[in-house]
Amino acid sequence: MIDKSRSRQNGGSGIGLSLCKKIIEFHRANLIIESEENFGTKVYFDLLLERRNDNI
Repeated sequence: MIDKSRSRQNGGSGIGLSLCKKIIEFHRANLIIESEENFGTKVYFDLLLERRNDNI
């Protein structure tokens, strides 16, 4: 954890991105993380939607 204000001592568990990754994978999508030291982190995901035929 880079942000020390979100430490385990302050109630953080450090599993946020891990949970996000599992949810994204469950939906058959991709999680893309780009991080640059002293600059920041970008998190993207792509989600393919299936066309449904609701005409019964």
